[in-house]
Amino acid sequence: MKKILLLIVALVAFANAELQSVKYTPEEKTNDGLKAFIGVSGGNVLVADDGAIFANLRIGLDINPLFSTGVWVSRLLSDVRNYNVPEKQMIKYMSVGGFVELFPVRINDFSISVPIEIGGGALYVMEPDDEAFESEDYFFTADMAVHFNYRVTKMLEVSIGGGYRMFTGIETNNLENLDFCTPFGELRFTIRE
Repeated sequence: MKKILLLIVALVAFANAELQSVKYTPEEKTNDGLKAFIGVSGGNVLVADDGAIFANLRIGLDINPLFSTGVWVSRLLSDVRNYNVPEKQMIKYMSVGGFVELFPVRINDFSISVPIEIGGGALYVMEPDDEAFESEDYFFTADMAVHFNYRVTKMLEVSIGGGYRMFTGIETNNLENLDFCTPFGELRFTIRE
């Protein structure tokens, strides 16, 4: 009986030593579902042969690691001089629309993306006699870009890139679509879920 009792005590001690040497590491939960994000960006664009600063706000969903979609709003922050008229005239625009963004390259915290945006907006003009900008014309716009993205923290992503923005429907105050169609550069900050 003593031998059996000693054998049981030895087995329990051996089992306890084995359990203490095994370290439990819980698996990280992976959520492959929809994830929300919000981003702000700004950059430089040429409008009517003059440089202008623009700002964007984007809200959307990451459908999967390779595809995002959402809505955006963009506006010129700096007024632009229209050189095609004899009197001094300032112009700016505001636009809204939807976008899709493809991520063909992802390596750890780095990715390359291709955002494609389509929308519409209004062109605003202020002449010397005006006290404020007035809506003058409406347009459709689309752009395509390439962005280099880096995930700084789990939630914050910083991107730099550029592309080409196209307009159609602008025919007022000696302005044409080509006065607005231009390459642009952009710096973007995105908070992802």
